Amino acid sequence: MLIPEIPIYSRPFTLSTVIMVQYKLYYFNGRGRAEVIRLIFAVAGVEYEDIRIGHEDWPKHKASMPLGQMPVLEVDGKKMVQSGAIGRYLANKYGLLGSTDMDKYWADVYGEMFEDMSKKYPFAEKDEEKKKELMKQFLTVSVPEALLKMEKLYVDNNNGKECFLVGELSVADLAFMTFMDFLVPMKEDILGGVPKLAALYKRVREVPKVQAWVSKRPQSQF
Repeated sequence: MLIPEIPIYSRPFTLSTVIMVQYKLYYFNGRGRAEVIRLIFAVAGVEYEDIRIGHEDWPKHKASMPLGQMPVLEVDGKKMVQSGAIGRYLANKYGLLGSTDMDKYWADVYGEMFEDMSKKYPFAEKDEEKKKELMKQFLTVSVPEALLKMEKLYVDNNNGKECFLVGELSVADLAFMTFMDFLVPMKEDILGGVPKLAALYKRVREVPKVQAWVSKRPQSQF
């Protein structure tokens, strides 16, 4: 019996037929708004070019960036902008948004909560005394209050089960870890009032591919 040849468009893909996407990530020499993107690549096992531009060299590159800011992800020569949008695009592509539409919704909710908290950090304050007071408010009131609300959502949504934010590892967990990596050096016990989130932070950092990236990434304050 002759087996008909499978048309080329219905044949299974092999390594020889897959065209690899070429990624270039442009950002400053720090974690900042690019770190979640780097973590997605690390967890997904995707290769990319991590292009770090010094602040002294930034004026030479600014005009080449679509919005005059970074991070920028270049995908096969096409430049993508806005860190949140890039992160969601990659998370969706590499299975890090959760399994259901509701998972994806909650991943976005947590992401917006981190963004709301970060906006209260007094980056732009020039007066040192005022900045000191605002920092105290940020670390002892604003963030702890927001984390208490987040922990309740996390516990309620997962029926108290010890797991990741939407059950399975997602971009929300990577964003949470990135935010905590920024805060913990400032206030070691920042997660002291939220034991479930403290355990989550440890759980995310112990994911083997996350751990591997953290062990080799360039050291920076932010």
